Amino acid sequence: MNNRKTAMAKNRHARRSGGDSRFTSGGAARGRKARPEAEGGRLSRRPAKPVGANRRNGFAGGKRPYDYSFYEAEPATPEYMARLFARHAFPVDPAQLRCFWLFYDLLRRHNASLDLTRIMGIEATVLKHFIDSAIILRWIGLTGPVLDIGTGPGFPGLPLAIMRRDIRFILAESRGKRVTFLDEAVRVLGLGNVEIFPRSVREDSQLGDEFGHPVGDVVTRALEAIPATLERVLPFIRSGARVVFMKGPQSGREVADAQSAYAGVYELREDIQYDLPGVGQRRRLAAFHKL
Repeated sequence: MNNRKTAMAKNRHARRSGGDSRFTSGGAARGRKARPEAEGGRLSRRPAKPVGANRRNGFAGGKRPYDYSFYEAEPATPEYMARLFARHAFPVDPAQLRCFWLFYDLLRRHNASLDLTRIMGIEATVLKHFIDSAIILRWIGLTGPVLDIGTGPGFPGLPLAIMRRDIRFILAESRGKRVTFLDEAVRVLGLGNVEIFPRSVREDSQLGDEFGHPVGDVVTRALEAIPATLERVLPFIRSGARVVFMKGPQSGREVADAQSAYAGVYELREDIQYDLPGVGQRRRLAAFHKL
């Protein structure tokens, strides 16, 4: 118990700041505003190509330009999206491709008003949101209903639900504007296997009562430190359920702290390090099983 309290105290700041550093620059981790990601994963200090309107309305004004074409190597089309999935050796069928295209179109149309994501452009969205979210299915056979905590605009939950229509997903998000976006996305994509939990998931959340059955596995990406999430979900997941963390390569201390603090409560059974296909960016997948 002392180890658990120590782990929770050490990670309190991580809970407030949002956890994983995969999606922010080093400056953001130190409290400075993150710069937007440009095509190819590089942080852009200046426009990659001379676009007058974007320069005037975006960087010169001290704001992120939300014109997605600014970040794209060629115009976004469903056909180009299909080539991007193929380029990264991530097969999707026509129905899945249609859902991903509709999802991308929603992000592109609503990002400026709702500030949904800092990853923009079709190339970066396909790789760093869609594939990065769904690729865990190569190694993890999820048991539903799957709870996605802190899903934001739907990651990783919506890409997982697109790829696995046979599994029920519960997407938890407390911010009202993002809940509205998620509701629209589920409707437009026709995802009958997705429900939205429009509140924060806390230790006292009655998720079993809310949905009429206990929660199966839990997935989370870039929410908070691992020990904080393990404590958060402990009361309402059943024995044998997994808590699956999608992390970057520098998460060794978090994993070790969680193993020490929750020995006899959770067991780390899957610990997989892999590269995003085609770009060599390292990721770590850690799955803790409740004993």
